[in-house]
Amino acid sequence: MTATLDGRYAQVVVDVPARRVDKCYDYIIPDRLMDKIVPGSRVLVPFGPRSVEGFVVARTAKPAVAKVKPITACVKSAPPVPEELLSVARWMADTYMCLLIEALRALVPSGTKMESSTIVRVCASDKNAAAAKLSGAAKDVFDYLVECGGSARRDQIGSDLEIADISRPISALARAALVETDTVWSPPRVRPRTVRAFCLADEVADPAAIASDLASNRPAQAAVMRVFAEDIEKMPEARGLAIPRTELLERAACSSSAIDALVRDGTLKRIDVVLQRDPTAGLNIERSEAPVLTEDQEHAVKRIAETAETGGGVVLLHGVTGSGKTEVYLRVIQHVLDRGKQGILLVPDISLTPQMIDVVMGRFGDRVALLHSALGAGERLDEWERVRTGEADVVVGARSAVFAPTPSLGVIIVDEEHDASYKQDVPPRYHARDVAIFRAQQVGATVVLGSATPALETYELAELGACERIELPLRIDDRPLPEIRVVDMRRELKSGNRSIFSRLLHGSVEDALGAGQQVMLFMNRRGFSTFVMCVDCGDAISCPNCDVSLTYHARESEMVCHYCNWSQRVPDVCPSCGGTNMKYSGTGTERIEEAVRKEFPRARIARMDVDTTRRKGAHRAILEAFRAGRTDILVGTQMIAKGLDFPNVTLVGVISADTSLNLPDFRAAERTFQLISQVAGRSGRGSEPGLVVVQTYNPQHYSVAAAAAHDYRAFFDAEIAARRETGYPPSRRMARILLRGEDESATAKAAGKIGRVCAGAEAVAGGVVDVVGPAPAPLQRIAGRYRWHLLLFSRDAEALRDVASLGCRARLTGVTISVDVDPSSIL
Repeated sequence: MTATLDGRYAQVVVDVPARRVDKCYDYIIPDRLMDKIVPGSRVLVPFGPRSVEGFVVARTAKPAVAKVKPITACVKSAPPVPEELLSVARWMADTYMCLLIEALRALVPSGTKMESSTIVRVCASDKNAAAAKLSGAAKDVFDYLVECGGSARRDQIGSDLEIADISRPISALARAALVETDTVWSPPRVRPRTVRAFCLADEVADPAAIASDLASNRPAQAAVMRVFAEDIEKMPEARGLAIPRTELLERAACSSSAIDALVRDGTLKRIDVVLQRDPTAGLNIERSEAPVLTEDQEHAVKRIAETAETGGGVVLLHGVTGSGKTEVYLRVIQHVLDRGKQGILLVPDISLTPQMIDVVMGRFGDRVALLHSALGAGERLDEWERVRTGEADVVVGARSAVFAPTPSLGVIIVDEEHDASYKQDVPPRYHARDVAIFRAQQVGATVVLGSATPALETYELAELGACERIELPLRIDDRPLPEIRVVDMRRELKSGNRSIFSRLLHGSVEDALGAGQQVMLFMNRRGFSTFVMCVDCGDAISCPNCDVSLTYHARESEMVCHYCNWSQRVPDVCPSCGGTNMKYSGTGTERIEEAVRKEFPRARIARMDVDTTRRKGAHRAILEAFRAGRTDILVGTQMIAKGLDFPNVTLVGVISADTSLNLPDFRAAERTFQLISQVAGRSGRGSEPGLVVVQTYNPQHYSVAAAAAHDYRAFFDAEIAARRETGYPPSRRMARILLRGEDESATAKAAGKIGRVCAGAEAVAGGVVDVVGPAPAPLQRIAGRYRWHLLLFSRDAEALRDVASLGCRARLTGVTISVDVDPSSIL
């Protein structure tokens, strides 16, 4: 995408998500738009018989084709893509095999796409004669248009006439020259919020004097002018500022007529101003002073700063839980800010965002912008604009914040870089860590990958010398890591204990509560019971759309599928055998919460999972109550497993370490080690030592044993050996081709066809790429669609993508195909 700004032509990627049009199209730039269109601009262009939105990716002096059409308009109301990010989009399209338009969409705030509707108009001169020759759906559509006065929206026609494929009859009418269509555009759904405001007219020199003159005869107008006079007295530079109507009415305690009168006589000017939607409004965040660094922290900051000063690079900050990684992040951000650059701090989970916001804003104040999914669409747009214009130079956010439009990027910090949530599971299926590395390389910025339990891929890079590894081996103030005690639940059962809690965990909770300390109980599965089973026949109640059992949620008194969201009441009789003896089995966070309330009735208990944090602000409310000591026991899923810092937590209980270990996925052991280590790290971060109780039926597994010993190296050595033996990442790159269809047989046949195409590739024949499958996916059906997959492996990333691309070109009917490069899971 090489650009020349003085070229008369623009290369445009049209916003049509189809592989056949996934390329750049040349358009001529009209003279009236010559100074407005730059790489990154969003435009409206003619495309076939319609008009579509598109992204300008370059300007060029010579088009690739002889005949080119002019650009219709430049979209002023939609934010442009910063030019620096265009190369990121191209890299994402190549690396993750997504459409270029999908990559470009990811760079801009959601909801900023222009809204369009197609208007269908009758153009026949003799409507009666035309109608007489028509039949079927075409006649119904034509008659409908005549009744509507000659025109209507296409979607409204289809809805009112209940015609599923409305394009067919409309196309037939258009070919007969009886109707014509036109695209009507309206502004994006999400755009800057403007309000009516008022400012002093240019010739007004002394509002206080005017207020004095008006006081006797027009007191309401005098009150309005006193508001302006007071602002100027407090801050002389406020003379040119506008005051929103609602604020002015409230402060002057007057009616609108007083303001309107001042506008009519030329004292005030009426203008529209953009009102900033502030996601931190109402938060009471106190500024904090930087603490004294430990020797290890000081070394880490120095080395990362040296990397930043010498053209950037990638640094793995491997620090145990509680070692002060966050303070290193803040010092590194300050270092790049002092040099006129910006910093991005990524956090993996929305539950971590409130705490990180408090820490970062406590240090940098209103220089911080937030970008994450819990914000409203308008808030995200306003924060994005603050970053793009340079008003905010520190960005805190989740995965998509890696695309923050910083004018001069200095550092990207990926906190808890091992976390699977950094990998997006819908197109474009990018990994924020890898995008961060590529983006930083393009501009000479630095990437800091922080974790107590690095991803195997990252640690392997450090082992190979591809990035620098900096260790923080000790906790702050030399506090000891918590003792981790593993309980073999098989022995608990043999001794007659069928409770959710082992005797050790139960007693430890009692001790902690008795000492006025707090407890966190972790279970990475929400709901009350993981399945409802008929005792008479043994069948579990399954989702009708997916090959998974339904999870019982007691609060809603219904069973829910966690994959397609299907829900239903628990049946009175078994749908398989008619039996009435239904048993609730398995354990989720809701059931643990109930058990805790029963076993510890005096304790104040809260639960943190997807079900309790749907409401905006719920994450912050739960965590603030826990921090303030208004909650004694916090039960939660992985939301509580990482990054949180509560000094009074001295006990962490892992209810079942086997939940992730038993999944049919090549990362199961790694996820188990990471979850145990991370949740264990929440204990003993204050003055009192911590204890962690891990309950498991597999105490001998190396992931559990290594986590209990706080020994990352032992885990890495065991797991990397297993990956090398099986050929899974990071020993080789991997791509997954997933096929989905409503017909099981057709889906299986399509998978076989893709498998044969891939197997015939030259790279496969030459042994450069290995193909495994096709086979049914571990989750064979989700949302009514059967799933088959193939796994491709290679040490050559380009060859891997070539074979995957070859397979995806096969023509399929009734089956969709998708590719995931470097998948985080193969379920």
